[in-house]
Amino acid sequence: MTDQQLPTGDEVFLDHVGFFVADLEAAGARLTRLGFNVSPINLQQNADAAGALRPSGTSNRLAVLRRGFIEVLAATHETPLADQLKKAIARYEGLHLIALSHADIPGERERLVAAGFKMQEVVRLRRHRETPEGLREVAWSVLRPELGEMPEGRVQFAYCHTPDLTWSPDAPAPENAADALTDILLCVNDRKEVAARFARYAGRAAIERGERRVIVLDRGSIILVEPNDASAMLPGFAAPDLPFMAGQALRSANIATTTTTLKRNGVTPLFADSEMICVGPADAMGAYLLFHSAAVDDPWGALASRR
Repeated sequence: MTDQQLPTGDEVFLDHVGFFVADLEAAGARLTRLGFNVSPINLQQNADAAGALRPSGTSNRLAVLRRGFIEVLAATHETPLADQLKKAIARYEGLHLIALSHADIPGERERLVAAGFKMQEVVRLRRHRETPEGLREVAWSVLRPELGEMPEGRVQFAYCHTPDLTWSPDAPAPENAADALTDILLCVNDRKEVAARFARYAGRAAIERGERRVIVLDRGSIILVEPNDASAMLPGFAAPDLPFMAGQALRSANIATTTTTLKRNGVTPLFADSEMICVGPADAMGAYLLFHSAAVDDPWGALASRR
């Protein structure tokens, strides 16, 4: 996996994943129990052409890793974006967002429109962060498809213009030793159809890996499985609805530390060995959370073979 924070040239990264929740305070507590460092609540705002800031409709909290991060989002204002989040939660509370990253977001919009996707205009997303130097503005460009283009959830492109304010080099490592977001797992009715669409969306080929279709990005992957294969892979699997963002995989810098942290915080994994730990949806906010060592390069396949 490419070991840099932001993509350059034509690279496409899996930047972060997002949970849609009703209560940011409760979500933060659950992430803390899993051993993550969790940010304060951030009000998200969009900048108009004149630079004026208006609430986007959502606020978030972040669990930042050395590479990538986990986001939790809740509706905090009455806007169309907040309405979309509420409708997603009505299906299930959990993972609903995949953020890919590319250095040229306007250029990606042109590519995606040419590829047949209906895309919204690029959004200038802003929030503020307290720093020792005072209040500073965190700036992102975000590109989302029109509703219905990607029924699996909010599958967007994003690029951070202020990486030092998101991934601070001085930030302490998470207690659980999570180091990097490596992939996201989706359960769908027809993995071949969905994989072909995701491949066109990401601009990368889909490959067959056993009973899984995989979109391999320049950093990270998108994994697609059907319900029967998800049941064979995931302990106690039951999809609340389809399509379903079923899980995320995180590389751990030290699996023994991950194990110790989860045990200390009262989290009992569904599966664990010396290289992998799988936490179930009841403890991981509605989705499977798979920690794995750097030696495991196909974590969901390894989980399926070791169960």
